[in-house]
Amino acid sequence: MEVQLSEAEKVFIIHGAQEGLRADGQTMRVMKGEAASRTSFQRSAKGNVSIQETSTDGTFIIIQNTHRAKEELIGEWKLKRKIDGKKEIIYTFPHNFILKPGKSVKIVARGHGISSPPEQLIFDGEESFGLGSNVHTILYSRNGEERATLIQRSSQA
Repeated sequence: MEVQLSEAEKVFIIHGAQEGLRADGQTMRVMKGEAASRTSFQRSAKGNVSIQETSTDGTFIIIQNTHRAKEELIGEWKLKRKIDGKKEIIYTFPHNFILKPGKSVKIVARGHGISSPPEQLIFDGEESFGLGSNVHTILYSRNGEERATLIQRSSQA
């Protein structure tokens, strides 16, 4: 037996009916729900250079020079991003890169922007800086000293 549904009945089934009749005559139940999540951020910096922002979709990281008058030579510094304690992604700043006072630089993953130094740099090594529920982004000086961190923790409520 074939059951014919009107367009209104089809729309009703697709857009949230608790129960409905499928075209083949069987009962269809649509379950709707929401998942709440909570994300916390913890930032720290030693000196004038800080991690201002990391995108939640993994496409960019913004580094800022918070000093009003002093330039910061961050050439060959490394951004390390550890995803859920497993995958590690490393970006190295270009040799002799200078971050001007009060300015920021956006490092964009491959395919998500264009290079326009000194405001925006492209990370050709990855299409994403990665996603996860426990993400540590750490900025190291060329000597390997930890200069800034941003920790992002997400949990389902």
